[in-house]
Amino acid sequence: MLLIFSYTTVSSQKLPSPLDIPIILSGNFGELRSNHFHSGIDFKTQGRIGLPIRAVKEAFVSRISVSPRGYGRALYLQHPDGTTSVYAHLNSFAAPIENFVRDSQYIKESFPVDLSLSEEIFHIKTGQIIGYGGNTGSSGGPHLHFEIRDTQTNEPIDPLPFFKTQIKDTRKPQIRAMMIYPQEGKGIVNGKTEKQVLKISKDKAGKDTVQTPINAWGEIAMGIKAYDAMNDATNIYGVRELSLSVDDKIVFHYILDRFSFAQTRYLNSFVDWEEWILSRKFYMKSVIEPGNLLNCYVKKDADSNNGIINIEEERSYNFKYALKDLYDNTSILEFEVVGQKQDIPTFKPFGTYYAHSKDNITERDGVKLSIPKGNLYTDIYFTYSMLKNYTPYSHLYKLHKRWPLHKDCPLEITLCNDSFPDKEKYGITAIGEKKISWIGGVYQNGTIKTNIRELGAYTVSIDTTSPKILPILPNKWAIEKKISFKISDNLSGIAQWKGTLNGEFVLFEYDAKKALLFCEFDPKRMSIGKQKLELHVFDACGNEQSYKANISW
Repeated sequence: MLLIFSYTTVSSQKLPSPLDIPIILSGNFGELRSNHFHSGIDFKTQGRIGLPIRAVKEAFVSRISVSPRGYGRALYLQHPDGTTSVYAHLNSFAAPIENFVRDSQYIKESFPVDLSLSEEIFHIKTGQIIGYGGNTGSSGGPHLHFEIRDTQTNEPIDPLPFFKTQIKDTRKPQIRAMMIYPQEGKGIVNGKTEKQVLKISKDKAGKDTVQTPINAWGEIAMGIKAYDAMNDATNIYGVRELSLSVDDKIVFHYILDRFSFAQTRYLNSFVDWEEWILSRKFYMKSVIEPGNLLNCYVKKDADSNNGIINIEEERSYNFKYALKDLYDNTSILEFEVVGQKQDIPTFKPFGTYYAHSKDNITERDGVKLSIPKGNLYTDIYFTYSMLKNYTPYSHLYKLHKRWPLHKDCPLEITLCNDSFPDKEKYGITAIGEKKISWIGGVYQNGTIKTNIRELGAYTVSIDTTSPKILPILPNKWAIEKKISFKISDNLSGIAQWKGTLNGEFVLFEYDAKKALLFCEFDPKRMSIGKQKLELHVFDACGNEQSYKANISW
């Protein structure tokens, strides 16, 4: 009760904008992303880098992180009211913080750092400039990613209520399509047992309607493709609240205003994951799978059956979707499902039954996969096949079709030919239709051990190719006081790098999305004149590439 009271009290507050420009959002809380929900809101920065970012209330800096991926440069401010605000993708920090971070990077001789700070180091006042907007990390364009977290639990909370009065929104969520799911061996729709897309159109009055008549029998579930919209922006956003009712009884309801990071991967059950993988379209399933423990679902009726609807009478069933945003802008979609008795083909399972609530192990032909209970969102019939000698060192193991796992699951592959002398070069790879992904692993007595978070096809490969280093306009380095390289790797990926001038460590920053490695002149740590530059870049298998040159600042 204390947490609920605390959240209600805090969320009723108003916060000043962290920017000095009008607030327009490019992303909202709970937006659907690959393998996770968006944990904050994204403030547009007018496409510019370097805008001042201000603290939304009094705080101390509790954490600073710098990474070539993810949040890039990020600040965490802990507030007296039990919340923490997060400011990510910054181009730089305010001068005192920037100097502190730079000193830490030189002490650790590392560009990526994750620093936890005590209360007395940086006290911050409301409105104080703490950094400057940027595009660092995995950002797709200049913006400020902003979060509010419960400090005690580290759970992100929807920040939009804090800025509600500063943002105008009169636009309703937009419904694009529906999906209907006959349950295997238990339901049928329009004579078919496969899932079916139902197109949505608007009638003359502008009302959303379903184009295709729906005749069904037995157990079915629904899904919907929809986005929210906001004034003054063409972006699409996540839907904050959705309910589905049948004959005026709610059978499914969620409100996405808070979640834990341990739960965020449940997105792969919240949506039709297979449809996302195949078509890059997000259909939100209006059904709660038994292994999906997201806390955003509103469960009122014990007999709601978690969104499964049983069409068992020859009559019309009245369905109603309601999609609502924080401003109570609401879209309604009403349609009928006609109960029409049809023969339901018997479901003939193929594969080994894996229950989501039990530990499941596959061990055969030199492979061992362990799926502890809680890592499947629903029961499956696990399929297995093997292609011998796929690489010179390993068979190819097809461990079911591509399918999400909630947490890391141990995978071991025993080499069929352990002849390569440098064991560090072995690694497990995921084999997709168009892409090979390095998973890696640890060699132990002829076996490679790793963890995976998807079922699919796996084998063992080796990586013996060094990264590539390409200098960018070296004739301008002295003029621009900046050394720049493009770096790349063919398989296991860039893991480490180190640069020196005259044998002394110098900081090279890495922008992974641009494959850009650069060092800017630092008068505090570097001297004018001739310098001997050395750069060493390593991939995840320890393959090294070096670059040496004489330069002059």
